Amino acid sequence: MKMRQQTVSWAPDNKVIPNNLIPTAVTSAGKKKQQAAKDDLLETKVVPSSDRFLPSVIEASADGRTKAPTAGACGATCDIRNSPNRILKIEDNEKIVEGYCLPLLGMARRLMRDASFGPRIYPPRIITNPKMLLHVAKILEHKKRFTPLAVDFKSCQELLEAAEKGNMAEFQRLLAADERRMQFRDSRGRQAIHHAASHDRINILEFILSRPNAELRPVDNEGNTPLHSACTTGAAKAIAFFIQHDPEQLECYNKENQSPLHLATQLNKVASLTALCDFKSQIDVEQKSKHGRTALHLACISDHADAALILLRDFGASPKTTCDNGFYPIHEAAKNASANAMRALLEFCESIGIPRAEMMKLFDADGNVPLHSAVHAGDLKAVELCLESGALISTQQHDLSTPVHLACSQGAMDIVKLMFRCQPDQKMGCLTCSDAQNMIPLHCAAMFDHVDLVNFLVDEGASLNATDKEGRSVLLLAAARSAWKTVASVLKLGADLGLQRDNQRRNLLHHIVLSGGSIEEFTLSLNDRLDEFIQLLNERDTYGCTALHYAARNGQLKSIQSLITLGASVNLKNNDNQSPLHFAAMFGRLNTVRHLLDSKKGHLIINEMDGQGKTPLHIASQCGHVRVVHLLLVKGALLHRDHKGRTPLHYAAMNGYNNTMDQLLAVHSHLLDQTDRDGNTALHMAAMKNRSSTAVNLLNLSCKITKNGLDMTPMDYALHCKHSEVAMAMVTHPIRSDEIMTCQVKAYGCLVEGLTAVMPEVMMTVLDRGISKSKMSHDSEEYFIMVRYGREELLSHPLSVKYLETKWNAYGMYFHILNLMVYTVFLGFLTLNAVQLMQDNKKRHHGVSGLEVADAFARPSIRTKYFVDVMNILEWTLYLASGLMALSQLTRTEEKSYQNIVAALAVFLAWFNYLLFLQRFNRVGLYVVMFLEILSTLLRVVMVFSVLIIAFGLSFHILLARVELSLKQPVLDARTGNVTFKAISLSDKGFHSPLVSLIRVGTMMLGEIDFLGTYLRPLRNLENSTWYQIVTATLFLVAFIILMPILLMNLLIGLAVGDIETVRRNAQLKRLTMQVRLHTDLERKLPKKILEAVDRTEMCIYPNQKGTGNIMWRTIKRWFGSPRNNVTSGGGGGANGKNLSKSFTQQIESNINEIQEQLSRQKDKIREISKNLELQLTLVRLLVSKMEIKSEAEELDEGEFNSANLARDTTEQLDGQTDVK
Repeated sequence: MKMRQQTVSWAPDNKVIPNNLIPTAVTSAGKKKQQAAKDDLLETKVVPSSDRFLPSVIEASADGRTKAPTAGACGATCDIRNSPNRILKIEDNEKIVEGYCLPLLGMARRLMRDASFGPRIYPPRIITNPKMLLHVAKILEHKKRFTPLAVDFKSCQELLEAAEKGNMAEFQRLLAADERRMQFRDSRGRQAIHHAASHDRINILEFILSRPNAELRPVDNEGNTPLHSACTTGAAKAIAFFIQHDPEQLECYNKENQSPLHLATQLNKVASLTALCDFKSQIDVEQKSKHGRTALHLACISDHADAALILLRDFGASPKTTCDNGFYPIHEAAKNASANAMRALLEFCESIGIPRAEMMKLFDADGNVPLHSAVHAGDLKAVELCLESGALISTQQHDLSTPVHLACSQGAMDIVKLMFRCQPDQKMGCLTCSDAQNMIPLHCAAMFDHVDLVNFLVDEGASLNATDKEGRSVLLLAAARSAWKTVASVLKLGADLGLQRDNQRRNLLHHIVLSGGSIEEFTLSLNDRLDEFIQLLNERDTYGCTALHYAARNGQLKSIQSLITLGASVNLKNNDNQSPLHFAAMFGRLNTVRHLLDSKKGHLIINEMDGQGKTPLHIASQCGHVRVVHLLLVKGALLHRDHKGRTPLHYAAMNGYNNTMDQLLAVHSHLLDQTDRDGNTALHMAAMKNRSSTAVNLLNLSCKITKNGLDMTPMDYALHCKHSEVAMAMVTHPIRSDEIMTCQVKAYGCLVEGLTAVMPEVMMTVLDRGISKSKMSHDSEEYFIMVRYGREELLSHPLSVKYLETKWNAYGMYFHILNLMVYTVFLGFLTLNAVQLMQDNKKRHHGVSGLEVADAFARPSIRTKYFVDVMNILEWTLYLASGLMALSQLTRTEEKSYQNIVAALAVFLAWFNYLLFLQRFNRVGLYVVMFLEILSTLLRVVMVFSVLIIAFGLSFHILLARVELSLKQPVLDARTGNVTFKAISLSDKGFHSPLVSLIRVGTMMLGEIDFLGTYLRPLRNLENSTWYQIVTATLFLVAFIILMPILLMNLLIGLAVGDIETVRRNAQLKRLTMQVRLHTDLERKLPKKILEAVDRTEMCIYPNQKGTGNIMWRTIKRWFGSPRNNVTSGGGGGANGKNLSKSFTQQIESNINEIQEQLSRQKDKIREISKNLELQLTLVRLLVSKMEIKSEAEELDEGEFNSANLARDTTEQLDGQTDVK
């Protein structure tokens, strides 16, 4: 950030400095610099400066009035760019915060802390950003809270210097000129009282105390009070002054959680402690600082012996107080090598009757005595002092470790010698003492390769044959921890190789190999004992493994060469009947396999089987080490079967190693269709383990799709295990997909049914592929599969819709139109007959009713489910009403009402059934089904809210049924012509009975309220007794209007609109389901010749083909033909919706195809890169060998360095695309 350089000159009259003189931030072009400037505005940096001050103070007043500037220095100049600090003084801390932005609010809170002590001037470090200061000044000046003033800061500095020197006259003069200077702070936040206290200026302190509203307890930046400052310099008089006038400062803690006593002790200010001791009755010597440490703890940590002695002798501090970590003061002294403080502590305890031996037996939280802590610190003087004080070297802590154990672990030879010299009687006990791991001190020294200490301990009598908790001797433990110097030294000391076995029966050679040691170096150092070493070569551990097994597993080439040279057997097997070659094949050790096969007995082990009957070729194929597989095949590995009858190809396919499979099939192509004992081929294994790429690879190689011993195909396992990836790969195979789809599955019979029930997403892909080319089954029963499992997305698929369209256009449309025409004739006769009932004509023609015609058409389709279908019940009710209407005409009764009721019921049901007939037709059927869905929802809602209808209906009946009006209405008698006046009753309004009242409430929901006649007019013509009933009824009417016409009707509209998409989907599913059933029922009745004539195996679509035939035929086909409009455009039937849906679907398909192509190209690139890397690695190795460069790669073989399971998991993540090695 760049600042405009300005020099502000102060005028002699001390005029107020305007805000525009405050420098502002100027940024250059560029976003980064602008952002940096913005960040600078929001930061408050600490810039400590004790010698630079600025002539600008912003002062606040509670009433908002502008204060007159105080007198200051004249003629001074200051470079604002180099001094960006400001000072703020705040008097009002309640009104200033309201309405300010967040950065200013946070800054104002910082400025207003400790406001209870009156006006404060805060140090320059609080605000350092000039532009932020400018914003604060403008905002606060606008709020009439602050006023810019000029102040002389040089005088403030002189005030602090006068306080330090005790110059009372100068101090009084400077303070009289400006009272605010008393609140001034230096860069460390210290005021004049801090400076006077630290320099023991009592006269200045007494003067400050004599002032009104004197503040004796201000804190600096570190939280120190003036008493803290006095204790840091040993100002005894000032300490006494503050304790006498403000004793509460003894309990004040700074930011380090230290009281004045702690601070004086930590700084070893004996004079301060002596002055504090005069007031020890007011001081809690056991008060705790950070981590619960007392002043005595701090003295012991810092090795302040004099301070510790004063605390113990004069203050009465307890030497047996623990901190929060469980340490006594003596432990702190021993742990921090504070020998002087420890000596003072022990001498004082001894003087008050506490023996030194007792102090040496104090245990901390971990069970350490002071001697343990001293050994941890490694301080020889502290250890010697502990030993002189009676500490025993055989004392054990919680893990049973003695100080000798700790010293041996650290390799502290001088401390061990000191302990043995001071307590020779404890030496042998310590040398044989065991810790929690059953280790003696010699183990501790050996495991960390402290060879000199090991030799010393052996010379002192330590046993080399002692074993730890795992049965390891000193030699074995050193070998297990790679302490090779100690191993060589112990061997020279005469350790018996023949007796060295741990709990897992591993010898020295096992541990050398497991720890990566060099066998060649040990053989050179064991010239005279080489025979003993050779006897260890073929020894087995608990798992039956020799050293060669572990060397082969870890790929240690040099160790393998040394072991084979020394005579190690390569054909020994472990408890799992595995040889070193099995281990090398398992972990992909190519060069190890080559070394083992090139040995004298290499040709004997290449085809050996382990406990499961697996050869090294099986194991290498199972783990995907393609180069090892290639080497074994080149060396003559035979294709044996394991105990389960599986070949190496089975295991490669099971784990998805395609390159390994290619390597095997390149040499032995007959493995492709070989089966194991359960009849499983390699394709079965790939399906079981969901290896999609492996399945594709096998199908590309023309493997057979067979059934195993359980009569299950690979698709059976994919469906049973719900492996959608491998199922997708198989059914979408570009060559074998048709063969896959025609195979029978055990659980479902038909693969289409299995995919529909278990993997609808795979079935969706199959249908997508079937749009261009598909083999459709001739058994129509299979089309119940999608209906049975409720797969709307499959039924709505374009392939399914096109299939139904062909059925419909071939024969379904004609038969259903014929059915509709017959029903239309029946409907016409029924309607004509019902209308003639209204005419008074006794000579009516009684012809044959349409009931026989419709019933004859419907009767052959009666089934078991026929009588429980609602639609069929309505249809039978229609026929029954029609028959009763015809029967009533034959009886020639004079009562017409019965005939009219039956006729009305028959006509209504006939026309309603006609509506139901239309749902079979594609163009209009969706709307009919949606109407029935919404009707069902409406009936359920009405049943729920019928409670409100009953409530309002009964209320209106009770209030309005018996109300008589005093107003009379003229009535004309039709017979006599006389006019009479009849009293008006509200029962005529439809509330005279409960049932009628309920019906009346139903009509009121539709808007027929009649407010004037039923409610308003009676209010003007009723007496007081019934007037209140009308008022109550009016109130009920208001509640009715709110709840029923407004709330309930809007709820019904919301349900209809908000649930319309769900209704459309359900209607679509039901309509398609009905079409499938109609086609199924019709195909059962039609002759096979007709079905064979209209059935088509494929269909070509010409989207731009013009319509054929006359206008009437095209109109009929448009309304009763193709269902595609309803499916693709959501039932709208418009061309725009169809085109949009078609283009959107094509766009999605093109995007998916493009992504798949890109993924395929990326996979090919990865394979190519992998091959190039392997080729480059081979070339680099060849160059290294030609240049005779020795590297670590020659000692360690390639392959997996963790475990076979890790390799297996890694390859599973790769989904079988490439092999691990």
